[in-house]
Parts: sequence; C-alpha cells; structure tokens
Amino acid sequence: MTPLARPNPVVQRLPLSAHRSWQPVDGLADPASYTQGALALRYPLAAGIETDPYSKALVVVPHATRSAGQPTAEAWAVTFIQAVVEVIASDRPLTQLIRWTSRLVYADIAGRRRVVARHRTTAGVRASRQQVATVRVCQPTSRSAEVAARITFSGRSRAIAARLDYENDRWLCTAICFG
Repeated sequence: MTPLARPNPVVQRLPLSAHRSWQPVDGLADPASYTQGALALRYPLAAGIETDPYSKALVVVPHATRSAGQPTAEAWAVTFIQAVVEVIASDRPLTQLIRWTSRLVYADIAGRRRVVARHRTTAGVRASRQQVATVRVCQPTSRSAEVAARITFSGRSRAIAARLDYENDRWLCTAICFG
C-alpha cells in the first residue's frame, strides 16, 4: 500500500429500527424527545447512540487569568464548540444555543444548519460523527476569550473560530467563523 492510499472504510447499515428520524430544521416535531434547558450534554436517543461529547484526541490549551467566581473559558469553550457542531449536524436542537449566543451568531448557526440539512440525503446514513479534536483559548482580558477549534470528520479537518465575552455571569458567543 502506498503512503497516500487509504483502505476503503467498511460501512454497515443499521436496522431500520435503529435509525433516528431527522427532525425539521427549524422546529421540533416532538419537543418532548429532547432534553431542553441550557446546553444539555447528555440526552437520550432512541437508537442508543452515545451522546457524551468526549474525544480522546481533545487537547485544551489554557491561558490567562479570570475573575473570582467566573467559570473557566477553556472548559466552557470545549462544551460550546461541540454543541455547535452537533446543532449544525442536526444531532442537537438549535434552541439549546439561544442563551449562549448573540442574535447574529444564532442566525448564522441556524443558516448553516439549514444548508447542511438540504445537502443531506433522506436515505443516507452517516458513517461517523464530527468530533472536536483540539481547542485553543486565548484570553486577551479576563472578560473576553478567543477560541480556535479543529473539527474532524471522516479523516478531514475543519476549523471554527469564536469570540466569547463574559456578560451577565455567563460566557456569550458574540462572533463565530467557520473555515
């Protein structure tokens, strides 16, 4: 095998009973099927798929000081970026991000979610899920943070950059850029 050649992945179809039906992009067909609230990290799926956003490849690089009682930007950034990735992939409801984003960021994420849903085939089964691989956080001040994240999916990488501001005792994403 040459260094550039990769073996074809083996994709197995799940039985129809294990498939999760996709919810409408901008609304929920069955709101009771989701854990509502402020960015729930674990929620039940009918197919029994693991929903804990843990990645063995995750690297968090801490930086800067913070005010007393203020949650760390690093831990929150990891959770937030994974949630954004799951929302865009329609694995998590969009409404869970409303408290943690500005109006412009929320609208941008909603638009990206619609584009991804339009390109997804109804019969298609994803072989793997997107994962947050690395997160770098830089805090120029104690009340602001800049986040750079690398997302992996099927052997490819993408980037997300975000600006977080600490307002009203919580981190709020005020800008986001997808690469």
